[in-house]
Amino acid sequence: MCKKRYSLCLLLLIAAGYIVGCNKKWDNHNAITDPSISNNLYQAIKKNDNLTKFSDLLVKSGYDKIIAASKSYTVWAPTNLALASLDPAIVNDSAKLKAFVGNHIANLTYPTGGVDQRVPMLNGKYNLFEGSKFDSANIVSANNYAINGVYHVIDKFIPRRDNCWEFVNNTTDYPLFKTALTNLNYTFFDSTKATQIATDRLTGNPVWDSTNAIFIRNSFLDKVQNISDESNEYTLIVLTDGAFTHEYNKLSPWFATNNPDSTMSLASYSLIKDLAIKGSYTAAQLPDTLLSSFGVKIPIDKSKIIASYKTSNGYVHVMSQVDFNLTDKFPPIIIQGENPTSFATTDRGFYTYYREGTNPNTGLVFYDILMQNYGYSNYYIKYILNAIPAMRYNASWVAINDVQKTPLWTQRLAIGNLQDTTLPAQIVAYKNYNEVALGKFEVLSYRSKFSLYVIGPSGSSTTGGNNSISLDYIKLTPAF
Repeated sequence: MCKKRYSLCLLLLIAAGYIVGCNKKWDNHNAITDPSISNNLYQAIKKNDNLTKFSDLLVKSGYDKIIAASKSYTVWAPTNLALASLDPAIVNDSAKLKAFVGNHIANLTYPTGGVDQRVPMLNGKYNLFEGSKFDSANIVSANNYAINGVYHVIDKFIPRRDNCWEFVNNTTDYPLFKTALTNLNYTFFDSTKATQIATDRLTGNPVWDSTNAIFIRNSFLDKVQNISDESNEYTLIVLTDGAFTHEYNKLSPWFATNNPDSTMSLASYSLIKDLAIKGSYTAAQLPDTLLSSFGVKIPIDKSKIIASYKTSNGYVHVMSQVDFNLTDKFPPIIIQGENPTSFATTDRGFYTYYREGTNPNTGLVFYDILMQNYGYSNYYIKYILNAIPAMRYNASWVAINDVQKTPLWTQRLAIGNLQDTTLPAQIVAYKNYNEVALGKFEVLSYRSKFSLYVIGPSGSSTTGGNNSISLDYIKLTPAF
């Protein structure tokens, strides 16, 4: 019994000693780490002998006070050696310095080991943080915590880069492309930023103080790709003056107007609208064909890339040739029958049907319009097209008559006005689901608005289906 008690006491003493030893080790651990996490980020960086140059830049730019605040931040701090090659022009220019330092600081805490992502920086730019890399820099000391965030030490600084839009605006090397893009600037009034100072007594409309509500916007950014957006990535193809002139000369005949400036603007826009895509491609990653947001194929011959630039939101590639295929630039124009602009003045809504069916030849669902027994001579359905290039077109349609074998009615397509008889009337055959060729016509000058009319029979019967019109779609295929 005594031996058992002795053994038990011995075990208890050993266990107590182990616990005391562990506690002592934990106390030592706390004694090492506590001082560092009691510092704010600026204090922690200032104490690092390898970051004295960056610490000085924090002070000079005013960011020392920002990262000493209670908010959480992440700092990617370049070493003294990395900053040895920093251009003095940046250090001596307060705006450039602030943009440079802000390119290394982000809101919130980003330790290593998280999801690879583009991180928004305090200067409004984004930098890629993945694994042990920050943009092109290696992280040589990670996850140095402070009371209000974390800092990582990196082996090179990351310059503040222009985005794709800034690149074009700031370059002087490609004036034709730049002019085509900046000519799309326009003045925009934002009433949400204006102050109402009165009300017009005649109209009741507000009178604004527009001092702070007038902005310059650009229709390329609005309608094509917003290549000024830092939160997304883009690839922009910039053409040398020689390449721009070559492609412009191919396009300009199709945008002929009675105003040379208007022709130039239209043709230039048609060219550049297909040179920006969403997504970031290095020169090595570029495929032989890209697809623009308008569905136009962009042929890429890498041997014609004369320069590539990494931007803050993607890449700019300067090319000496982009040989667009005209059939890609000018695809067929499709006008859906069920989307008319208007009808002849006499209301015939009671006799009008908007239908859904399946084309047995293709197995595809179609939507069309059918009018029957409306009792009106030369009744018409009007369609207005926008932005029609000056060229010859092959016209065709699908007009489905699945309602009567006899009589078969006729209808015709009038071009531009009701009196036009360029294209002959067509018999609408029973259950013909194929495209029917209507003939050729020519648009002599570019038209911002262009009218087509589907005109029914000249009789005015209200029985027997003699007065009918049917249309699935009209197709206008350019005939170069």
